[in-house]
Amino acid sequence: MAISETSQQDTAGHVEMTAPAARSKPVHLALAACSGVLLVFNVIAAPPGAMEPGIHLFEATILLLPMLLIAPAFLHQRGAWERRDSILMLPWTLVVAALVAQAAPTAIAHGYPLQDGLWRNIDMHLGIRVPAIMAFTAAHPILESVLTFSYYWMLHPILLAAIFLPALLGKRVAAQRFILVNALAFVLALPCMLLLPAIGPWVAWNFPPNIAQRACELSIDSLRHGTMSGADSFGGIICFPSFHVFWAVVSAHALQPFRMLRYPAIIVAALITVSTVTTGWHYGIDVIAGLFLVGITTLIANSLLLECPFRKQSNG
Repeated sequence: MAISETSQQDTAGHVEMTAPAARSKPVHLALAACSGVLLVFNVIAAPPGAMEPGIHLFEATILLLPMLLIAPAFLHQRGAWERRDSILMLPWTLVVAALVAQAAPTAIAHGYPLQDGLWRNIDMHLGIRVPAIMAFTAAHPILESVLTFSYYWMLHPILLAAIFLPALLGKRVAAQRFILVNALAFVLALPCMLLLPAIGPWVAWNFPPNIAQRACELSIDSLRHGTMSGADSFGGIICFPSFHVFWAVVSAHALQPFRMLRYPAIIVAALITVSTVTTGWHYGIDVIAGLFLVGITTLIANSLLLECPFRKQSNG
């Protein structure tokens, strides 16, 4: 009897120790797979000399990774599984961000035909007229100011909050879901970025771009003519789907565990989503595609986050 009870206790302890690792295993495997796809694309698809701007970024990533792994190692030793699994998403965020920062300009650099005319035609079939929406907003100065401020200044704060708060405060599911949907989104969007590039509505609708939009257009043009620069921002050169919309919505979702931030995050995400069209940065179809990308990647991430049912051992 004593041997049997000891065996049961050992088995229960083994289940307790292995459950956290098994629970997060699908997450790490999915992130590794997405990172592998992005890395292979960067290496194989990059035009001559295209990898040079990313070398320093990859070197910085390699140097920073050991420092970001100190906290998870400490929490592992203390048996703080939830905190460990949450904060492990920060190193993954660094890896995915570095790969995406190189993949987006690499995709644009291939120079496939611009699809601004296609996106305008789709918008027209959907009854979306970007210049008319901009004119309506311009007729309401307060609304225009709020939406313009939202587009240019509110995305980065909500995005940074979504990266760090769930990871640092032990919200494992929110932290893992956030980086999962980002990694999945860029893998799924890569064919669109490569084969269906576009500049922005000002090209197809023939309205004058502002300074930032003109700089974005010049950046895309330089990439398409073989000039890769470390200053090329992947966030500004992707037209379809809208990652402004994608990041706003998934960031708001990641902040839902925090009661004080829940509804402000939803409001900010809604303002950013609307502002992508009212500021003339995106076609309506870009916004729809961004929302669709949120839905499909969230469904996939949620399926990976389902916890395996571990059988509880009885000591009686």
